[in-house]
Amino acid sequence: MISMCRLISGPFLGWMIINRWYFNAFVGSAISGATDWLDGYLARQMRIHSVVGSYLDPLADKVLIGSVAVAMVKMDPISSWLVGLVVLRDVGLVVGTALQRASALGWHWDSWSEFTNLDGIHRQKVEPLFLSKLNTVFQLVLIAAALLQPEFGNLQTEVYIKYMSLLVASTTAASTVAYGAQYLRICGFWS
Repeated sequence: MISMCRLISGPFLGWMIINRWYFNAFVGSAISGATDWLDGYLARQMRIHSVVGSYLDPLADKVLIGSVAVAMVKMDPISSWLVGLVVLRDVGLVVGTALQRASALGWHWDSWSEFTNLDGIHRQKVEPLFLSKLNTVFQLVLIAAALLQPEFGNLQTEVYIKYMSLLVASTTAASTVAYGAQYLRICGFWS
């Protein structure tokens, strides 16, 4: 349920940004980030995390960050090349996950429910890499800083946003390579 709320909040936060409600979008992003942490914390404490939830949680992160990042392309603090890199990586991860799932099912499934694991027959959880989790945190911090920049920022904070952008670009690229290597190992192309 928490992941579904985050999934829905992404486009809404993007709409807020387009309408220049930066502080409201900042608050909404902070709440979404906190619920992401809460979702993971509760799953660890209760030692449960459904298979569906293991797919839904990272998808919600991607929709949230993608929606907000695309809406922020108009803003100077976040460069369009960085947004493109983040969105391209996330699309690649979603496609890679779908391909990995299809491969695990032998490229044959009888229903969408079976493919998405809603029936629980072919259980396969998605486990994000630590580097990817760190990248998500850096992305959320960058988004928060960029959302506060128009109302509270100055030239010095703009420089910090530029450095944070480079850090996000680095962790985005590194996590893309790490997931690519993991995918190649799983598919047997690389041992």
